[in-house]
Amino acid sequence: MRLMKCCCCVSLQFGTMLFGCIFGLMDFYLGSLGIYYVTRDKMPHVFVKFFDKMDARYCVFWFSVIFYLMAFSDLLLITGAMTKNTSCLGPWLIVNFIVLICTIATALLSAIAVLRIGILMYAMLVVNSFYDELTS
Repeated sequence: MRLMKCCCCVSLQFGTMLFGCIFGLMDFYLGSLGIYYVTRDKMPHVFVKFFDKMDARYCVFWFSVIFYLMAFSDLLLITGAMTKNTSCLGPWLIVNFIVLICTIATALLSAIAVLRIGILMYAMLVVNSFYDELTS
């Protein structure tokens, strides 16, 4: 399935850049928040309970690193959309497909995950449509 416009009114290029900005800011914020918790040694009780059998600081640190890598992928998406370079769009699609699979696997744990799945699927559809537009 291929879209012609993002949200029925804006171009696929602008929609791709918009999703890159939204996901990039969110991923950078979550990575920074995790690093804050690790450096200040202030783990919320939810994290300690979730990582019951593991060292919570260690797990939160590695999740923060992953969020920073995802933010870099979002930066590549924005750059690729601005320059119409398809080689920068591919990594974002691959990374977020893996994130989508992991989110689907954890959807039973949180109602917010279901909302994230819907938004991520639509974002992937927009980016994939823009990728198809550039390659055809």
